[in-house]
Amino acid sequence: MDRDDDSHEKYAIGNGIHKRDAAATNCTPHSIDNLRPICALTKTINNNRCSVQPDIQSNPLLTQAHLSEITVSKSHADGFVHISIQSPIDESRAPCNICCVVDTSGSMSTEVDIRNDRNEQYDLSQLDLVKHAIKTIIYSLQNQDRLSIVSFSHSARIVFHLTKMDYQGKKHALAAIENLSAHGETNLWDGLQAGIGILSKEQYSIGSTSSLFLLTDGCPNVEPLGGHLKSLKRLKKKTGFICAINTFGFGYKLNSKLLEDISILGNAGSYSFIPDGSFVGTIFVNAISTLLTTAATNVQLLIHDKFLKPTDYTQWYSRHITKKGTYFDLGSITYGQSKDLLISISPKFISTCKLTLTYNDVRNTQKILEFNLTNNVQQVNLDVITHHKFRLEFVNCVRTALEKMCDKRITLRTTNQRHRTAINHIETLEKKMRSYAIGNDRFMNDLFADLTGQVKQAVEKQEWFQKWGIHFLPSLARAHLLQFCNNFKDPGVQHYGKGQLFSKVRDEMDEIFCSLPAPKRARNGASIDMRDFYDAAGGCFYGECTVGLMNGTTKFVKDIKPHDRTAPHGGMVVFVVKTKSENRKAKMVVLENNLIITPWHPIRVHDQWIMPCSLVSSPELIYCETVYNFVLDQGHTVLVNDTECVTLGHHFKEDIVRHAYYGSQRVINDLQRLNLEQNNTGFIEITQENLMRNVKTDLVNGLRSRQALVH
Repeated sequence: MDRDDDSHEKYAIGNGIHKRDAAATNCTPHSIDNLRPICALTKTINNNRCSVQPDIQSNPLLTQAHLSEITVSKSHADGFVHISIQSPIDESRAPCNICCVVDTSGSMSTEVDIRNDRNEQYDLSQLDLVKHAIKTIIYSLQNQDRLSIVSFSHSARIVFHLTKMDYQGKKHALAAIENLSAHGETNLWDGLQAGIGILSKEQYSIGSTSSLFLLTDGCPNVEPLGGHLKSLKRLKKKTGFICAINTFGFGYKLNSKLLEDISILGNAGSYSFIPDGSFVGTIFVNAISTLLTTAATNVQLLIHDKFLKPTDYTQWYSRHITKKGTYFDLGSITYGQSKDLLISISPKFISTCKLTLTYNDVRNTQKILEFNLTNNVQQVNLDVITHHKFRLEFVNCVRTALEKMCDKRITLRTTNQRHRTAINHIETLEKKMRSYAIGNDRFMNDLFADLTGQVKQAVEKQEWFQKWGIHFLPSLARAHLLQFCNNFKDPGVQHYGKGQLFSKVRDEMDEIFCSLPAPKRARNGASIDMRDFYDAAGGCFYGECTVGLMNGTTKFVKDIKPHDRTAPHGGMVVFVVKTKSENRKAKMVVLENNLIITPWHPIRVHDQWIMPCSLVSSPELIYCETVYNFVLDQGHTVLVNDTECVTLGHHFKEDIVRHAYYGSQRVINDLQRLNLEQNNTGFIEITQENLMRNVKTDLVNGLRSRQALVH
């Protein structure tokens, strides 16, 4: 595979990547791995490596601290002031200090719920996946970065002190990870306290950023005096702790409210929900990428008006009021990503309103910017203000629906009323947004998809809400509130983290995760492919669906022949590609229009590429001997059940649809060769044996000919 190869093999197309039923997960790994393009590392990781190789130290990203000057723009219209805090653009990053606080209580030995396409269960525990996630972090760090690891069960233990991640440091960190085992109680506070103690001594290191990652699968059963939040407030005050606390909840038996509250109190950190193994990669790749591209920390905006009333656009920020006015805690800012607020201020007060922005740059120097709302006012961009109004209305809607669903004052006899109230809030915003989401505005389209997809499904059924909705909704709402990308799955959050440095780091994290040796198993089970824990694949069509033709008629997919002219662009079918399903079954998505398609085959809706799995709660295992795809001479999309779907060798470069192999001339060349071998009829059959894989990443980079199979 060349350095830009981002291919996902057809083995992975049905490769169990969608392991969940609608009631079992937050359900739609969709952009998950949003199948965003994966750029290969300049020096990839040897897949057979069992210890740190020297070449892992080579990384094109510089780690030198640059002074990060934050700028502020402001505009006002319709009674709102739009304040946009802009980060600088940089191609280098500062070193970082990370402390991973890991739950090793007995429940972490629980087996993860994930299967491959042969319905084989992986014998991996929650702790196995946590270990693999931390290994991803270890391999992503460079000589100047430092890592510490704390485990907690009945008490906390520092298993790896803060150490530079050079060759020896990584070697020792990996050894420490392997020695972790699950046993005992869940004394979360002891672990959190130990992690804060480590980072509080190093948080003012010149030229570095620090963060605490808290990883747990359950509810603490050891409570500190006064509770976790009061204890955390006291400890923050005592130590002057300023680092972000990012929490990660594994599985469904979570006290997700506590985890989110800890992240909010932890200097506006993030909370992420990991329902099963397939979310480990997407969550941790984005989390470490966000940390490594931090431009400023502890960003606070003070509005010198202590009588400022909270609105639907501001009430969900972490705020505190002093004699000076109202402080908004905004957390960290990454390179290339802004933080945007909409403040409702009466026009007569705009001329007198003053604001103060404080933050720590990458040298941990506190910066203070003071400004008013009348100087250097930017020209009003109504589209931008509309985006942020709906973004914040979305957050308010999700939070309100969540509150209604959790309202303990509503008895079980009125459960239907609780669901109906939550759905009403969602549908009210849905109607308001619909006129904005039918055009070419990608942000509005994706925000609308979040609302009408996962958010709505999360509250539709009590069992869905109790199992995953109650944990998922806070994570999604917080990502939209603070404008950070926390996964590749949800369409709306893909509009955050667009900086060049973030994209570069994240592409490298993609490759690292998929290239690492698979986690070790305590028992024999299915062979492990880490892409199953990343949830990414390609796609094809079900034979009984219909294809629109240019003459106005339709044919079943299975009846399409070479030389047929297809709608919507008149592309002539050059090849019909038939891929045999293993065990005559395939994981497929069934859409409302009865389109049956593999979950990760890009489709175009309202002029925007999305993955089919973003539109349903979960894939289904369908009896299917063969799935189909086509090669066209032009246009490179077909209408299948009136939905525009991409075909092979399309050369499209947009996000989501772009693919370094299946969208390239190389797949056309390979299919031409196979066609000649298979009687040159234009009908090509592919089996798993035809797939060629990169020796390091194990991703498809070609199709093997019959001659190669013989030899």
